[in-house]
Order: sequence, then C-alpha cells, then structure tokens
Amino acid sequence: MPKISDARRAERREQILNAAWTCFQREGLHATTMDDIIVASGLSAGAVYRYFPSKEDLIVAAVTTSLSGIRALLDPLLLQDPLLPPQRLLEAITAAIDRFSARDGFDLKRLALLGWSEAQRNERLRATMLGFYAGFRSQLADACRAWIAAGMIPRAAAPEEVAKALLALILGFVVQAAILGDVDPASVARGAVQLGVADPGALPYR
Repeated sequence: MPKISDARRAERREQILNAAWTCFQREGLHATTMDDIIVASGLSAGAVYRYFPSKEDLIVAAVTTSLSGIRALLDPLLLQDPLLPPQRLLEAITAAIDRFSARDGFDLKRLALLGWSEAQRNERLRATMLGFYAGFRSQLADACRAWIAAGMIPRAAAPEEVAKALLALILGFVVQAAILGDVDPASVARGAVQLGVADPGALPYR
C-alpha cells in the first residue's frame, strides 16, 4: 500500500476539520456526532478515526488549529517595529480576525462562542485557551509599554490594565460580529478613540 505524503496527510486533516466546523456551526458541539462529520468529510470512518480517535480530540484539534492560525496572523502585527499606534493596531487585529474567520460554509467567530462555552466543562480545552489568551494579553501589555515609550499613551498607563481593556474590545468584536452581525473593525477602532481607549496616533504624551 503506497505511503501517504505529509502534504496529503495535512490535506485530509484539514478536510476533516472543515467538515467538523461546518457540522458544529449547523448542529452545535454536542448534537453533532462523529457520523455527521464522517458523512460531511466524504471520507471513510476508518480514515476519520485514524486522524481523530474521538469527538473530543476533534473539538480540541479544531480549537487548537484555529488559535494557531490566528496567532500566525497576529504575531507579525504585535512584533513589528515600529509598532502601529493603538487605534491602527486595534483595527488591524480585528480585521485580521475577521478575514481569517470567514470560511466557505461556516464562520469561526460563531464557532468561537461554542468553544468558549465548551471550555467551561472541558479542562483540556480550557488549558489550550488559557495558554493562548494569556500569551496574547501579555503581547498586548508589551505593546502598551512600547506606546508609553513612544509617547502615544500616558506614562501613567498600567500596561496590564490596558491589555485587559484591549482584549475585552477584541473579544467583544468577535461576539458582536457573531451575534449582531453589524460591527466591523473600523467602527470598533473609531469607537475606542471616542471613548479614549485608543489614541488616533498623535504623540501628546511626552
């Protein structure tokens, strides 16, 4: 029997995950069965179980894959030098999430809500999310320190507190986009400026 290449293996794994995401959005995490995912994937039961022995494994893999994809998009924004000003960085982050989330047949922003709910009962999933969000918030705190050094926000600003506020805005964007559907990255950034959460890029804080 010919050996499957790494590229083909990755392609099949993505095929199964796409089928799972589609089913999860349509039926929810708990109502979706492995049989539903197998049918949606177009693969045999043996092929699906070879990659994911249980539905829990598939759920954790789906969340981990999503978070890894988001991190790959956000790291360049958070590590670039010079760093974007607060308003522009907030808009760039939410825009990257928006682009990454929109897929053919499902929207990862809607699935994020299911993942957050499932993490309250699934310790394995909770640990995965904890690592991602704690690391992301730490990067936002580092961004705040860079803004203070550049005079973009007041020197008295507490980086960890600013990071918490920014993370709340970013996750709030995901929730509003998933439920209300009438929010976009630019409007979130403009609203943050009007609230005084993000500065439009002037340097008054020397």
